[in-house]
Amino acid sequence: MASRKAILLVSCLTLAALPALAQSLEERKLHADQEQQLAAKAELTDKACGFSLKTQIDWPSFKSEEVLQKSVVAWCTAGLDAMEDLCSEALGKQAVSEKVKSLTCAGGSEVSAKLVDGNLTYAFPFSSASNQNKLLIRSYLEKNL
Repeated sequence: MASRKAILLVSCLTLAALPALAQSLEERKLHADQEQQLAAKAELTDKACGFSLKTQIDWPSFKSEEVLQKSVVAWCTAGLDAMEDLCSEALGKQAVSEKVKSLTCAGGSEVSAKLVDGNLTYAFPFSSASNQNKLLIRSYLEKNL
């Protein structure tokens, strides 16, 4: 009985790891490069807001073929830009630095922002306009901070 549970656990862990193993070297390099670009851009937000923001990209939420053709960072910066705008004012800077600890960029069928436990998740389709996304995120944060 215990060995069946162990086999089931190993099987589940193996299946969970398959998407990571299925990524090509090209995809892994692209992901690492874009994560580094996003972290570099977040340094500007850190300076504007006076804090250290963690950033991450939810790679499984994007279609691989789109990511190979388009830069996630180009869209993701809308979330950083929205926070920088808010931090240009003392009240906004205080609210953002106290309540936002990380930014997760995710793929989605429509533009959305959600702040839960200090993590701002910004989801978007590549068909959206990042300048309009910035306004949506800023508006969301103004209402929810």
